[in-house]
Amino acid sequence: MNFTERQQQIINKAIEIIAQKGYQELTIKHLAAAVGVSEAALYRYFSSKNELIHQILAYFEALAQQIMGSITENIQDPMEQVKAFVMNRYELFTANPDLAKVMFSEEIFWNDPSLGAHNLDIMHKHSEQIIKSIRAAQRKKEIRNDLSAVQLFRIIIGSLRLLITQWQLSDYSFSLTEEGKKLWQTLEKLIKET
Repeated sequence: MNFTERQQQIINKAIEIIAQKGYQELTIKHLAAAVGVSEAALYRYFSSKNELIHQILAYFEALAQQIMGSITENIQDPMEQVKAFVMNRYELFTANPDLAKVMFSEEIFWNDPSLGAHNLDIMHKHSEQIIKSIRAAQRKKEIRNDLSAVQLFRIIIGSLRLLITQWQLSDYSFSLTEEGKKLWQTLEKLIKET
């Protein structure tokens, strides 16, 4: 998805508002004031708050696809692909904590079926890529074959989400990347073929 510079600025400001003040505070009026344009001018870029949220999701999706593309292109070993994806999440969110808050802000998606469906579609695309790498690692006997690739994906991503939530709730009091490395080492011990 290609955004103009102004659209990207608006998206970034919307992410910041959601992360710092909550989804309910993201109004066209607040966003226009934060960006420094009139409400009418903002509507030239996004026709509604709903469209803006869909475009934020499209931004997340494009970012994830770029990362996954780079990982699969540059890393051949499937176990290393899974690790690279997980570690990239920790690095990405350390560099941009607001992004993590919005990506894991389920409240945005509960009351709007179209947003929920869009978010679910993104989740499925991520899971397909990671599960494919897990299965390839199982075929190479790097990951235990007696465990479901889907369940392994849920364990890996679930523990990632829990660690990120703890990091956020602790007001970023520990190094997410360092704790993420330790968590990955533990997961590796649990899932590796022996």
